[in-house]
Amino acid sequence: MSQEHSNTSTDLPSLKSLYNRSSLRAILLSVTFVGLVMGGIGVTKLLSIAQTNVELVARSASVAIEAAVYFDDREIIHEQLEQLLPNTDIRKAELLLPDQIQYEAWRLSNEEQLNWAAQLLVKGLLDPVDVPVSFRNQELATLTLWPNGERILRFMLVGFFALVASLLITSMIIIYTTRRLHTQLSEPLLELAKVSAMVRTNRDFSLRVSRSRIAEIDSLRVDFNALLDELHQWQGTMESLNQHLHYHANHDSLTGVANRHFFEKSLQRALDYAKENGSELSILYLDSNDFKLINDNYGHAAGDQVLREMSHRIKSALRETDLVARVGGDEFAILLNHIGDLDEIDSLKTKIVKAVNHPLSISVDTKIEMIVSIGQARYPQDGDNMDALMHVADYTMYKDKQRQKS
Repeated sequence: MSQEHSNTSTDLPSLKSLYNRSSLRAILLSVTFVGLVMGGIGVTKLLSIAQTNVELVARSASVAIEAAVYFDDREIIHEQLEQLLPNTDIRKAELLLPDQIQYEAWRLSNEEQLNWAAQLLVKGLLDPVDVPVSFRNQELATLTLWPNGERILRFMLVGFFALVASLLITSMIIIYTTRRLHTQLSEPLLELAKVSAMVRTNRDFSLRVSRSRIAEIDSLRVDFNALLDELHQWQGTMESLNQHLHYHANHDSLTGVANRHFFEKSLQRALDYAKENGSELSILYLDSNDFKLINDNYGHAAGDQVLREMSHRIKSALRETDLVARVGGDEFAILLNHIGDLDEIDSLKTKIVKAVNHPLSISVDTKIEMIVSIGQARYPQDGDNMDALMHVADYTMYKDKQRQKS
């Protein structure tokens, strides 16, 4: 057995041992099960994304027609919906007014609608979406959008045939090679099952199966990853909406560098990795000398300009793999992965001081002196946890500040 296979997790039976104890039918059933689970996960996630897309379209349509609903201009309502809905896979839109009067505001042409059987299937898969139409905090009506479902049915049909084709090809390959490829099949199929389980558990469609050394199993990988690619595209719509919130949750709004929360999470991950692999890391703690005087003498706008320039200069002195974060008013912290050598740390500190410690012109005749104090802490020499390292770095920074003042 190769070294790769000797490293296989022992908490699960290997596929090779299962092959040796099972018949060809059991092998085919296991592969079919993986395919069905994969298809079930894909369909479930696809329906969720499609339903969310209908909700987003409904909100957009509600905003687009709110003024027309307020003035009860049904012609404008129809025009607005005609511009918005034809390319969104929506079948019809209805409005329910406060006096319980309901009327059809827009409908897809009969030629573009699905047949009755397909519409019945869509009704079982996707629900209509109701959203309020409000104007100046006054709820005017309820807008109901009915999904057409043509795109999702087409995608599901293509995915179904791709899945069936993949299973058929895989079955033929296993029938031909099962007696000769027990060992070679173990690794790629275990990875396929692992990725399928992770996708099902975490709903992370960015995962991919790595390339196999066997052409036939690699064909299954291509089909599997292609299906994940399609699902990932559907998921991308929702992820883009969350990127803005995620950025502001992890970055300082003034300087654009990471914030304290993100720094602490990154430091903890780096410490966990260092403990597992016996590697070293270091952190630096920076503070601007006499920053309060800058705010007092030149105003908070000048202070903000100093902080932005300081973060820019610090980043210019670091490697791409280093992380700088603003952790306080004028305090910055730097995570140096895989650096524990004192000479290397001192060299980097000198580079930072040279980058930061020169005046900043805030106007034609006004320059502000920028001077920083730097403290440091190393893992594991100065502590084996985040609090200990931050304490040592803060203490040595304070000592450096006292040294500069003396």
